[in-house]
Amino acid sequence: MSSENPTTPTTTSDSLRILAPTEVHADLRGSITALPHFDTAGTMVIESEAGAVRGNHYHRNESHLMYVVSGRMIYLEEDADHRISVAEVGPGQSVISPKGVPHTTVFPERTVFVTLSDWDRRGRRYEDEVVRVDPLEERPEVAPYLEGIGELLTGELHRRRQGRQA
Repeated sequence: MSSENPTTPTTTSDSLRILAPTEVHADLRGSITALPHFDTAGTMVIESEAGAVRGNHYHRNESHLMYVVSGRMIYLEEDADHRISVAEVGPGQSVISPKGVPHTTVFPERTVFVTLSDWDRRGRRYEDEVVRVDPLEERPEVAPYLEGIGELLTGELHRRRQGRQA
């Protein structure tokens, strides 16, 4: 996947949609970007280093919208038939992770993104409602989309040290 034109959606699926901002207002002072509508119970700014892998889970109760501020992510989503959809999401683009759908994000470069959640994630609520899945980024059909990224940084070692489910 190429990031030559970050405003052009790149996805392997017709059902997986990359969303553009609904409006951008710009003048000499700068710009104001309106994100796609999403009912929100919480907002997070997440920074990921090059090679980082996040996710490999689904949420029992939550859907969330991820808006890329800078950098880019490779978003992986598994459907009910265990097929993987892949989308490259760049600056100014969003993708929604629906409730109950396994997903993973891989970051080819340092990336800052904002997550809007429709579920209150405070305290243990987040981990209590997450169900871990086998690493989607290790599936053979995903390899072509991850070429050139280098060593992947996962949270697996941290989870083992904390005694959490892998």
